[in-house]
Amino acid sequence: MDNNKKTSKKQVIENYLLSEIGNGHFKIGDQIPSELELAKMFNFGRQTVHSALSDLALMGIIERTPGKGSFVSRHPVNRNIQKKKSFTEDMQSIGMTAGSRLLEFKIIKAIEAPEVAKEMKVEPEENLYFLVRLRTGNGTPIALQYTYIPVKFIEHFDLSMLDKSLDSYTESLGYNINDFYTRLRAVEGTDEQIQILQSTSRAILNSISIRYIDSATPFQYTSSFYRSDLYEYTFSSFN
Repeated sequence: MDNNKKTSKKQVIENYLLSEIGNGHFKIGDQIPSELELAKMFNFGRQTVHSALSDLALMGIIERTPGKGSFVSRHPVNRNIQKKKSFTEDMQSIGMTAGSRLLEFKIIKAIEAPEVAKEMKVEPEENLYFLVRLRTGNGTPIALQYTYIPVKFIEHFDLSMLDKSLDSYTESLGYNINDFYTRLRAVEGTDEQIQILQSTSRAILNSISIRYIDSATPFQYTSSFYRSDLYEYTFSSFN
């Protein structure tokens, strides 16, 4: 085998488009350059460009619509629910950059969220941090996350850290959160949720996840609402 073999013209085009999609220059649903534009850009023949785009379409990276052009596919993020994995890690696994926008942050009494208080094993008058974040992948809205954390665990919450992974922030505080419990359900999104998520469907996936410091100490409760057209969960008996 010749390890010094040069990259083919077709592969050059594929690598370029994969890179542009991976770095967020072309986002989900965006139209990519036409065959003619790519041919002029690289000074390659139209057939070479056509073959490269056909390969990307077969891989599910792009969708080709006759008379309209080629668009970045709305392929779903696939998560194995049996593994502890953050939203940021989910995005990284498919070559996308995770983003976060804080929509609301306040301190509430546990009695204001009785179901959460029960699952978190806290007293009604105990204080909880409540935060709402919009999570994105390459700028595309993917999930709304409602998170509750007892104030006793974090004396001074650094809001600047919420632009990144919340898991990374809690780990930086010295917490080793390995145990978790998750349950799923399909729900109809509210008008506000559908608008914020820019969802094409009113059906959205609700994941409730509780993270534990140890088996008896819940640390964080998060209710996430995912766009059903961009997110899917899998279960497997294999490790």
